[in-house]
Amino acid sequence: MSGQTFIFCLGATKAGTSWLFDYLSGHRECHLPAMKELHYFDALEHGTGDYYRTQAQSRLEAARKDPSTAWQKRLVADLERWLSVFDGKTRDDAAYLRYVQKGGEQARVIGDFTPAYGLLKEKSLKTMAALTDKVRFVYLMRDPVDRIWSNIRMMVGNDGSALAAKVDGVLNGTADNILDRSNYRRTLNRLTRAIPREALHIEFYERLFTPAAIERLCAFLGITPQPASFDRVVHQSTKADLPMGQRAQLQAALKPQYNFVESFLGELPAEWTQKMVSA
Repeated sequence: MSGQTFIFCLGATKAGTSWLFDYLSGHRECHLPAMKELHYFDALEHGTGDYYRTQAQSRLEAARKDPSTAWQKRLVADLERWLSVFDGKTRDDAAYLRYVQKGGEQARVIGDFTPAYGLLKEKSLKTMAALTDKVRFVYLMRDPVDRIWSNIRMMVGNDGSALAAKVDGVLNGTADNILDRSNYRRTLNRLTRAIPREALHIEFYERLFTPAAIERLCAFLGITPQPASFDRVVHQSTKADLPMGQRAQLQAALKPQYNFVESFLGELPAEWTQKMVSA
């Protein structure tokens, strides 16, 4: 449809992207593929298409076992179609766009929620920004230490020794992928060089689950706010407390990120600074 907005939600991981995907998937003015995280642009940039195709194939096989709901049937169809559209290697932006648009021709907003896009280089972000006449980017940020701790718990569960070892890996540089996803400075610098500032919407995880945040997002996308299930938890990590000593170590290691966000936005959210004082 004329004036349709294409949204990219590119992270950060464990900062509310799945909840927001569910909200917009259920919005009457939006249409998103049933398959979250297409990994199109990062597969092309990093050469990881085979890995993500295997992942999608496994998900398809699991979905085929119980296609009992309309959503499951749609997921099966979307996965089958995606595997036929993208071989993991060949760039075809027109085919990618047709895939995302299918079924949403009358929607005001369509898009792709892939948090890993937050790690892309400026060249890829510029390509994404030029995909249609109206592309918008949403970037969710969570307190860097809390985001890392949630990411770690999602990976290793609540095994105390494994949790401690993974935190040590972040601190000594052997768990770079986890640390990368809290590199807000790099992502925001690349984004602001690649796209106009008015095409970027930033929200904090700590404030996302509120009517005010939804109103801000919907105004940015040009859609009408509709009620959200703020108490609905999506992909919750295993519960475990981060020892205060390790929290303080992580905060010290991530100080450049806190400083950058404060400089970029003019202030840090109170939800972040309160935890910094208590560590």
